[in-house]
Parts: sequence; C-alpha cells; structure tokens
Amino acid sequence: MQPDRRGLTGPAVTLPARLLFSCLLVLLATACTSLNQRLDGTARQAGLVALTLPGGNHALHSFERQTAGRHALVFIEGDGRPWRAGGRIVSADPTPANPQALKWLQQTSGPALYLGRPCYGNAALPACHPTLWTYSRYSPVIIDSMALGLKHWLDQHPDIESVTLAGYSGGGVLALLLGERDLPVSRVIALSSPLDIHLWADQHGYGRLFNSVNPAEIDSWRADRERHFYFGAQDAKVPPQLFAEAVRDIPGARLHIIEGIGHQCCSPAIWLSPTTP
Repeated sequence: MQPDRRGLTGPAVTLPARLLFSCLLVLLATACTSLNQRLDGTARQAGLVALTLPGGNHALHSFERQTAGRHALVFIEGDGRPWRAGGRIVSADPTPANPQALKWLQQTSGPALYLGRPCYGNAALPACHPTLWTYSRYSPVIIDSMALGLKHWLDQHPDIESVTLAGYSGGGVLALLLGERDLPVSRVIALSSPLDIHLWADQHGYGRLFNSVNPAEIDSWRADRERHFYFGAQDAKVPPQLFAEAVRDIPGARLHIIEGIGHQCCSPAIWLSPTTP
C-alpha cells in the first residue's frame, strides 16, 4: 500500500506541515552525517588513510594502511542498516553504526584496505538509490563497482601481488562474489555470512533479495581460490547448521564453527592463527 500523500503536496500544504517536512529532511541529513563521522573517526584512530576509489558510477569511501608487503588484507563491511523500524522502512543511509570489519582491520598488520561498498559512507551521492543497499545489495552492479575500485587500488600498489578478501556477514557474500572476478585473490574469508541468501531471507521471514546474486546457486567456482567459512556456534542470525550444507557444496571450501561466540564471529586472531581448527 502506498502512503496517503494528501495534504503533503500542492497549495493545501500548511505551514506546520512544511516545517515538519523540512525538519525530517534535516534529521535524516544529520543522521547520515553522524554515521559517516563515526566511521571516519574510527579509521583515524587506527591511523588509516581515507581515500575514494573509483567504482564506475560510484565513489567507494575506503581506508588503507600504507605499509610494505606483497600480500594485502582487504576487508569488506557487513550490510549495516539497510532497513529500520523492524524492516518496514528503508534507511536513508546504510552505513553501519558499529563498523565491525573496520575494527578488525585494526587488529592486523601489513598492507590493508577497507574496501568501501557503493553508497556506504556517502549515501547522499547522486548515483545512490535505496535499492543498492536493499534488494540489489549483492547485484552485479555492486560487484562490478567494487571490482573496479579494488583493481584501481592494486594498480596504485604494484608491490602487492596477492590479496585475502575478508568479509563480515553480508560483506562475506560480497567477498565470495568478488573473489570470482579476475583479480589476484588467493584466499576468501567469509565471517558469519549467509552463503544461501534465499535460505537466509526465508529463515527470518524477509522478502528475498530478488536482484542479487545468490552464491549458493553458482555452478562453477574458480579452482585457484582458497575459501574459508567461519561461523559462531551461537549465531542466531546466521545459524551455522543452516548453511553448513551449502558450504560443503563448494569444492575445496573449509567450514569452521567456533564455540562460545555468536554473530560477531570472528576476529583475525582466530582466522589468521596457524592453529585454527
């Protein structure tokens, strides 16, 4: 059902209604600015350098750690807040209030990139539309943009020969899809990630992401990639038992279920450790 717009357009709009509408716009803009400032502040505290990577029609709000090395870690953030009010209202800005992947980057060493997602950190740009962080969040348009951004970054760092893609939650879905592109990816780490996005939507009673690529439906995977899937045993958002079968359908994929942790699985101390189970 479409909202009733009577009294909100045309000459019948009263001054209080105009003021209310203006206030709503200001509140939305303030909320977006606050989220962006929080993201930038977290990056600055970690000594990261902000940069904008060209991603076709999108400018990717990203951060890097500039140190020497031939292998880089590339982190991809989760879905943040694409909806609000229990999924009934599309968010004006999906930028996460708690950038988990960015915080994990701080716990690593060596060259690293926090690869921005289209419209995250800059949802007010003209090319941004709510479909890009809702139903199309894992679409070819998104993957194309991020692939261009990552390639540009690698072109600026010719000493880096290979990368590990580490994606948290929905960012892990993007890492899997990005890992199938013609990029020097040696390993993909998917952390608390719903490999089957249709199964995930059905589990929670959400509408399916009809304009996104479902990794569980990929028939052929590149053989030159190492793929690890980490789940918290107590994760209620992405229960490991629900997605374990889909992981096993990927040739060479390795499943890791970590006890005593929920959806915030897993920090680099776990998946960078040589003793990881």
